[in-house]
Amino acid sequence: MTMSIAPIEPRWFEEKAEVQSQTWRELNQGKIPQEIVDVITPQFALKLTEAHAKDPNQVVLVALDDDHVIGFAELLRTPRPPIDRPEAAELASLYVVADRHRQGVGRMLVEAGKQAVGNDRLVLWVVGFNDNAQDFYRHIGFHETGLVQTEDMGPELEMTNY
Repeated sequence: MTMSIAPIEPRWFEEKAEVQSQTWRELNQGKIPQEIVDVITPQFALKLTEAHAKDPNQVVLVALDDDHVIGFAELLRTPRPPIDRPEAAELASLYVVADRHRQGVGRMLVEAGKQAVGNDRLVLWVVGFNDNAQDFYRHIGFHETGLVQTEDMGPELEMTNY
């Protein structure tokens, strides 16, 4: 296993998009309306990836194993409202393929993300039903802020801020 973290390059855009679509589907299948699960196709994720890679406020990192994408992180240099923490950056998304969970990939992506944005203060949102993510973030030192928001995805989903 030759694992590394790197800023995304065009050669990895399609693989990252495949991972994004796959991990989104695995996380949300049966928990949110199917029509919303189905929106994040590899083609849709590719368009997002291309846009995010061009945005100077964003950093997109990929976790690679033998030059194949096994996970990714997307960070914003400035958090989106309602977060009012100008001293922090936002971890907008972090996904790792299921068979690579609990192998340090997520932690490596978070640490590399802090370095890439030049800020070790990160904020993030986690959907309430994602116990694995909440346990992971607490395990690596994040704390709930008490701030919650509701996403309307058919059913209203509570998002917890860390």
